[in-house]
Amino acid sequence: MLSRRSEGWESGLDQQPKIEFTKLAPVLNVPDLASERRFYESLGLPVIYEGPEYPEFIAFGTDLVDFGIQRADTDIDPSSVLTWQIGVSDIDVAIAVCDAEGLDYDVDVQRPRPDWIYRRLLLTSPNGYRVALEGPTET
Repeated sequence: MLSRRSEGWESGLDQQPKIEFTKLAPVLNVPDLASERRFYESLGLPVIYEGPEYPEFIAFGTDLVDFGIQRADTDIDPSSVLTWQIGVSDIDVAIAVCDAEGLDYDVDVQRPRPDWIYRRLLLTSPNGYRVALEGPTET
C-alpha cells in the first residue's frame, strides 16, 4: 500500500485534485446468502446483479439504494459492525409490507426536538444485521 503522507501530501490540499465520489455501494458478508436475499426481496429491494462471474454475490438496487451481499468465509458478528438505516418515503407502507411478509419489527419513535419527529422500523435480517427503515419527518 502506498502512502504519500510523509512526502508533504497534507500541505496544499486545496491545490490537489479532488475525488468525486459517485455512489456508496457497501457489501455485507453473510453466512446464509439465500435467507438474506429473501429478506431484502421481501422488503421490495430488487436484485440488480446475480451472475456466474461472482456466484456468491448478489446486488440489490434502486435509484437511491445500492448494495450487495456475499457469502462470508468466516464467522461474523453483524450487529456489532453495522446498522442499515434506509430512508423510506412512507413508514406506514413499510409497516404494511413488513406485516404482509410476516417480518418481525419494532416501531421506534424519535423526537430529537419538538418540531422533529419521525418513526423507524427496527428489524433484524436473517444473518443478524440491524435494519432501520426510517420514515420522513412527521408533524
